[in-house]
Formats: sequence, structure tokens, C-alpha cells
Amino acid sequence: MNAVTKRWPARTMPDGALFLVGSLLTFAVVYAGVPALTAVGIEPMVAWMLLAIPCIFAPIIAAGLAVLRSEPRPASWVVRLRLQRPTRQDLGWGLLALVALVLGSGLMFALCVALGLESSPPFSRNLQPLTGDRLWVLGLWVVYWPINILGEELVWRGVLLPRMEVRYGAQAWQLNAVLWGLFHLAFGPGNLLVLIPTLVLVPLISQRRQSTWLAVLLHAGLSGPGFVALALGLAP
Repeated sequence: MNAVTKRWPARTMPDGALFLVGSLLTFAVVYAGVPALTAVGIEPMVAWMLLAIPCIFAPIIAAGLAVLRSEPRPASWVVRLRLQRPTRQDLGWGLLALVALVLGSGLMFALCVALGLESSPPFSRNLQPLTGDRLWVLGLWVVYWPINILGEELVWRGVLLPRMEVRYGAQAWQLNAVLWGLFHLAFGPGNLLVLIPTLVLVPLISQRRQSTWLAVLLHAGLSGPGFVALALGLAP
């Protein structure tokens, strides 16, 4: 535990509640918002991206800022949010973790197929390749994607994980992983199974290397190419 975290009081709001709120918002968007927009002719993936930004990520980011305002002002926001530039050793660990993520996710995908589970979230199932006059959807994703990745990682790993370390020490990443899984529960059991390597390795590496940037790189390094492959019809 670093000098910054030692200054924080052990009493804080139950940080897991923010994951729970995010999970409930995600359920509402996936099973109410997306079907409502789909009913008026908007395809599910577009509906998800249009709704997720204002209805999920904006409230999560706002809540994260509120949590920060409740804390003593840090000497450095870069240190508080663990946004220091990654070292070569950090990047080496990040690269190894990314390889493990790719291999582990592939194994989990194969397990989903064997179990007959749908590995994609409800809104991305049967997604048609984004070619021709539908390339604009890829443009919408370019706006949505960094808000998704940065919003989640800055709050889950930058704001909340260090606070969890105050109470739970070296085991904090485990709680962070379980709660992050809760956030994705609306996407279905198959998707959750495929996400297990990500849910475990992102908070683990972020805590061990004390780096939010590594969490961003791991999260983006897997989800970005995965969506592009899916959108261009290069993945099942």
C-alpha cells in the first residue's frame, strides 16, 4: 500500500454499490432501452451505443467524480488515479497479460461453443458486417469505445481499486474482479464465461503494477480488435 492510500480513512462509502448501480443500469439498457429503440427500427448494436453513453457510462463517471470529491485533495491526481507513465517492466507485464487474455478468452469461447452458450451480448448477436452504407456504425463505435474503456477503467481501477486496497489489501483485486463481473451480468452467462480471463487479469495486473494505464491497455487491446473483427465479418 503506497503513501497516498495510507492517508485515506478506512471508512468510505461501500464502493461495491457503484458496481451494483452500474449493473442495474446495464440491465435496464439491455432489456428495456435497446428493445424499445429496436422496436422503432434502430438496430440493436446502434441502440446499445446510443444509450450506453448517457445512461451507463455518464452516471458511472459522475459517481466516480463524486467519490473523488469526498476524499482529501491529493498532492497529485496522477498518483491518486495511478496514471503515471508505465515503465518498461510494466509494459512487459502488460504484454504477457494481453497474450494470456487472448489465449484464455479463446479457450473460454471454445467452452461456450461446447456448452451451447451464446458468447455475445444480446445486442450484438446476429450483427451484420459493417460494410458499404453501414460503415457509419463503425464511426459511432469510434466515439463510443474510448468513453467505454476510459470511463470504466478510470472509475473501476483508478478511483475504486485503490480504495478497496485500504480495506482488503492484496486481495482487493479479487473483489474488484467479482464486482466487475456483476457489472457485466446482463450480457448473459456465455459472455460472462468468455470474460473471465479479462475480469481476473485486468484488476490483478492493475493492482500488482499500480497502474491504471495497464488496465486501459489490456481492456482496449482485447475489446477493440474483437469488435472490429466482429463488425467486419471476420469473427463468428
